[in-house]
Amino acid sequence: MKQMVLAITLLAVPAYGAAEQTQKPFQYNGSGYAYFDAGVCQHGYRLIGGGGGAEGFIWRGLSLGADAGYHGFSDGLRFGLASLDLGYHFVDRTKPKKIDPFVNFSVVGAAVHCGVCRAGHFGGGFNYWFKDRVGLRTEVRLNAIGGEEAIVTFHIGFSFR
Repeated sequence: MKQMVLAITLLAVPAYGAAEQTQKPFQYNGSGYAYFDAGVCQHGYRLIGGGGGAEGFIWRGLSLGADAGYHGFSDGLRFGLASLDLGYHFVDRTKPKKIDPFVNFSVVGAAVHCGVCRAGHFGGGFNYWFKDRVGLRTEVRLNAIGGEEAIVTFHIGFSFR
């Protein structure tokens, strides 16, 4: 019986080492996210909404992504919003970290409500990764939509990679 346990152990140890060596090293290539947001415009109207997006790294921490959502002001105005975003994450993409701070802004954006109007944003925040692939995303944005030049929103949601 001892010889059988010893033989199984000797066969299992190299297999365990080989399985560990074939595991891919960590590489952060991008992420997706979904969020709820709330904010206020310069006229005092409250804004709530939600949306999501995705981004991929194009060089070091530089990312290119897209974002879309549906929002509404407290005065009853509802609108869809979409943007193409450029961002930067202050991380080493080869080493997993819990905190992933970033900044982003829209390169091109549009709001849809009885027609299409220009839109844009500048923002920043961080992802807090609970696990390698699931995290909490928080962000503050300064938005401009059509004639509204100052809409400040706070986003909270989930990230996944």
